[in-house]
Amino acid sequence: MTDEERLQRMIDELRQMRGQCEPKSNQNPRYLRYSNAVTALRWIVGDLNRERGESSRG
Repeated sequence: MTDEERLQRMIDELRQMRGQCEPKSNQNPRYLRYSNAVTALRWIVGDLNRERGESSRG
C-alpha cells in the first residue's frame, strides 16, 4: 500500500467520524477540526503526488 493510499484511508475514516458530529457545522469545534484534518491530509497527498511526478521525470 502506498503512502497516498494509506492517507486516503485516513481521510475516509475522518470523514465518517465527521459525519457523526452534530451539528454538522463549522460552528461545532470538533466538526471543524475533522474538516481541517481532512484538508491537511489532502494537501499531503497532493505534495506526495507532485514529488513522485517530479522524480519520475528526472
